[in-house]
Amino acid sequence: MYRDECERLLGNTQHYKRLSRDPTSDIQEEMSFLVTKGIKNDWLTQHEAAFLVQANPRIPYFYILPKVHKGKIPPPGRPIVSGIGSVLDPLSQFVDFFLQPLVKKIPTYLKDTTDVLVLLDSVSFDKTKELLITLDVESLYTNNPQEATLDVLCNLLEANRGESRTSPDFVLDLAHLALMRNYFKFEDSFFLQIQGTSMGSVFAPSLTCLYVDNFERQVVLHEDNPFLQQIELWKRYVDDILLVWTGTKEEALIFSSWLNTADPFLNFTMTIGDNQLPFNVELIVFALENLLCGSYDTM
Repeated sequence: MYRDECERLLGNTQHYKRLSRDPTSDIQEEMSFLVTKGIKNDWLTQHEAAFLVQANPRIPYFYILPKVHKGKIPPPGRPIVSGIGSVLDPLSQFVDFFLQPLVKKIPTYLKDTTDVLVLLDSVSFDKTKELLITLDVESLYTNNPQEATLDVLCNLLEANRGESRTSPDFVLDLAHLALMRNYFKFEDSFFLQIQGTSMGSVFAPSLTCLYVDNFERQVVLHEDNPFLQQIELWKRYVDDILLVWTGTKEEALIFSSWLNTADPFLNFTMTIGDNQLPFNVELIVFALENLLCGSYDTM
């Protein structure tokens, strides 16, 4: 059953491409070229260059965590790529160093579950006029479009040019390699992820957060949003959103349908509370799975 679900996921040719051989040596050559370029232009120190080069990298491997909270038998799997010690792992960590400050500038940003709980404790609303709603972005990591995400990152790095000695163009080159060459092994076969990012990659949460932030700025919180006046509060923890809504339930459902036509890669599911905050199981499961990923990856 586990193997069948892995094969079902990997059989999605929109997300994954089977490779004919191990691409590790090719990626090492690309890394060597970028590192040499970085040293030559004084964008990398010798210490940073040494960090980025893995002499004997591990092969990243694919596994799934069953989504038992979905209530389906058999449960669908959440795809994970264990990449610690792989050729792209230090690159992902290095790029994330530049992404984290951008993520923390996001107006809707919630840092972690503690931040979420503090916010929930502080939220007050008029139950006669407002609704407490949660939204979940379905399969955000695997649906996140790679080229569009890099475009968003390019604009953000350019807008924040001057805050680092490292060229934004060089950071983008590194991010491009880490994202577009994200490969892994399952059993005896190698695969390339051609859409989305993989849970298990250090910079994946930052990339997805920045892509959704762009959607929020361009669509949700934009002055042209016809529902903007009904949004009293919009806060997000990765792919889980807390919304305080001043309209009716019927209007909220129309808003949800409108959201789901705005971006072909983002699909929102909405849960409306009945005078209290709906319990968002996804958020808790996401936090637990992050802990599981960390424990598995250190094995």
